[in-house]
Amino acid sequence: MLRLPLALAMVAALAGAEARAQTSPQTPAPVDHAKIETFVDGAVREAMRADKIAGVSVAIVDRAGVVMTRGYGAAAFEPYRKVDADTLFRVGSISKTPVWIAIMQLVEGGKLSLDDPINDHLPPELRVPDEGFQKPILVRHLMTHTAGFEDSIEGLFVHDPTKLLPLDQSLVVHRVHRVREPGTLAVYSNYGAALAGALVANVAGEPWQDYAERRVLRPLGMASATYREPYPQTVATALDLPAPMTPETLAKTTNGFSWSAGAYHTQAFEYVSNDAPAGAMSASANDMAAYMQALLDPEKMANAGVLKAETALALREPLFANTPELSARLHGFFDLSATRGRNGFGHGGALVFQKSTMEIYPDEGVAIFISVNTPNGEALLDKLPSLLLDFFYPKTSPSSPPLSAEDAKGEGAKVAGVYRSLRVPSFRSEAAAVRYFNSFVVRALPSGNIVVGGDRRYKPLGGGVFAAIADHGRIAFHEQDGRMRLFDSSGVFPSDRIGFFETGRWLRWIAGAAAAFGLWAIAAAVERRVRGDRRGRRAIVVLDALSLLWLAAGATFLAGADAWAKSGASFLFDYPGFLYPIACWALLAAAVATPVAAGLAFVWLRPTEWSRWLWFRNLATLAVYAALIATLFEWRLLGFAA
Repeated sequence: MLRLPLALAMVAALAGAEARAQTSPQTPAPVDHAKIETFVDGAVREAMRADKIAGVSVAIVDRAGVVMTRGYGAAAFEPYRKVDADTLFRVGSISKTPVWIAIMQLVEGGKLSLDDPINDHLPPELRVPDEGFQKPILVRHLMTHTAGFEDSIEGLFVHDPTKLLPLDQSLVVHRVHRVREPGTLAVYSNYGAALAGALVANVAGEPWQDYAERRVLRPLGMASATYREPYPQTVATALDLPAPMTPETLAKTTNGFSWSAGAYHTQAFEYVSNDAPAGAMSASANDMAAYMQALLDPEKMANAGVLKAETALALREPLFANTPELSARLHGFFDLSATRGRNGFGHGGALVFQKSTMEIYPDEGVAIFISVNTPNGEALLDKLPSLLLDFFYPKTSPSSPPLSAEDAKGEGAKVAGVYRSLRVPSFRSEAAAVRYFNSFVVRALPSGNIVVGGDRRYKPLGGGVFAAIADHGRIAFHEQDGRMRLFDSSGVFPSDRIGFFETGRWLRWIAGAAAAFGLWAIAAAVERRVRGDRRGRRAIVVLDALSLLWLAAGATFLAGADAWAKSGASFLFDYPGFLYPIACWALLAAAVATPVAAGLAFVWLRPTEWSRWLWFRNLATLAVYAALIATLFEWRLLGFAA
């Protein structure tokens, strides 16, 4: 959690009191920039100390111009290089926002419409097959994350630049499946955004990196921002990649860091060029200040020749909403009203080791960018914008009448359970790990309040809507498709409540039971051999061999997945590894062998001399294996699918 030192809290309280005294409902009074700088300096430095953040980049602008652009901490340690306003940070999915600007440029130019099927503007190899769905995917569906794609992490993050692919080739190699009709549900999709960038590149006839610099970044005054990454020129030539980041730009780019064992550890560069439009941009505080000024003031966008003022304003307009009580999907941007409790738009961004947020508030006339080069800094991104807004741009939010104790308790009890994000793979073998780590518990308290994911507390407002206790966020629950569905404040990360037999707990239990029965069978075999018991020996040998196969497959799976359990970064960068595919095929072999072994033991060999206890134990073992097979099939672990 973000901590505010006492002196900073006093400054913030004073600034907030002055702002409340000076602000009229119609036009916010100017806020003293020096006080904002003091507030931010104290908050950032305290968070860096408390949460072990190596470096931070901040840009804040208002209608009068740049309030502050500043860097804090380290961009590199060996040799030491400090962060300043010109240091480039990896901004992750904020990279998507120029894609939506580019789409609107093509709309302005009459080269496409938001209601055009995307296949009309894609080269043949990138056209999306219907896969049994009746409606085509439209351009607007990419902007709103409603194309209906499954999710996938394969190829998204790369450490070795020789494994990179040109954008079009990557979209073919890592093509995802369609899993729902387009336009029905917003579920965040990196693939959809990367496909939108490829569509722009195809229509414009030039690589996305070139188009972005020529038509969006440089005209808006983003002098150093780039989608290029520092792979060697020899790699670019061999793999037909766009020209790489220059050495001069790389020298101004921060490293990513992790914190452990009392020290910062420099991480390898996170290449995102496979899906460059979705997440590869690097930008400095000065770059982001220029960008946010244009987003805050449409006339600046028009004067730069990027978009007409009316088109720039349209970026803020809603296109789709999962549920009417919460944020809508704008023209590619996030609606922040259900997150911050006030009119705003923007986008967040996250690589593995660098995180960012960009938030624009037209009513207050202010925009905020914060980026950190250490994942520990997520609390700073979450808390600082809200605190800054509340202190310097106070806003009274309408309060809902409290529910009766009985109604509140009923609201909480109705939604309790285990939930799984809908942003998961559906067909690939990566589905198991992603599903496992994308499940969380919603727990109802006696008061009717709920705890989501272990730490976020909400109080019921009625009608399935819950308000965060610690901030302005809201979430909602509604029955859809026969399940209780949780809608998050951002509007693109819905989750469904799942039954016990779909949970990771059941997977662990049935796998553990199968392991226990397998070990029991092997121990019994050793005991029989010691005693010289040969009754029904041929049948029992068949079943013991089956247990050995299951144990070997399970051990291989645990060895292959061990690194992922310890580090999500390992999963993102190293999937599938060497052992995991072998384990999936071994599990399939054991699953196929189970009915074969049962037939051999009980039909062909017919062990009439078995005791009742032996019959019970072997039948129970086969029943557990059968339940495990059904579970592994549901989790996409029988055989490896890339």
